[in-house]
Amino acid sequence: MQHFVEELIQTLKLLVTPRRLRHIYSCCNFARKLAKLHRVDEQKVTVACLAHDAFRDVPASKLLKIARAYGIETNEMELAHPVLLHGKVAAEYLKRRFKIEDQEILEAVSAHTSGKPYMSEIAKIVFLADSLEETRVYEGVEDLRKLAEQDLDEAVIQTLRNKICYAVKKEYLLFPQTVEMWNWLLWNKRPRPLTVNDQDGVEGG
Repeated sequence: MQHFVEELIQTLKLLVTPRRLRHIYSCCNFARKLAKLHRVDEQKVTVACLAHDAFRDVPASKLLKIARAYGIETNEMELAHPVLLHGKVAAEYLKRRFKIEDQEILEAVSAHTSGKPYMSEIAKIVFLADSLEETRVYEGVEDLRKLAEQDLDEAVIQTLRNKICYAVKKEYLLFPQTVEMWNWLLWNKRPRPLTVNDQDGVEGG
């Protein structure tokens, strides 16, 4: 495993900027901390974190070309914004270049940006580490880090909530998988989640 990790790191140095590499290393550090606390496989978490942004700095046109060469299905949103494909491309690269077949690792890499329903503990940790590692600076991030150390699911809910609120405020599109993940988390992690129509007086309800 150590030899594989070293080879992956050397590959990263060719693909990403120094700034991106610092983010990746910081993700790994925080993710390993969470893995220890929550008794999740540290090796899988490390591999997924190292790979998650491997193609983040690849130009959009080239990223789309690689996705097509890999036979990755793309939707309208991804065609318009190819950067959204970087997780899927990285997961497929792991399979082809390093013969990684572990579905938990591949899922964590592929879905780290959009999220998805039924995420494994490894995928949750990578999702959180991407947003909460120490180079991230924004209001409330320290509270989210502490929450992640105590309760993975609640930290995922609150981190995803922040992402969705930010996207709505900026009038950005939301990935369908992100909305599905939000609904799945609330449905499975809340006693009785409400819908908009459960609330009296909500406009349009």
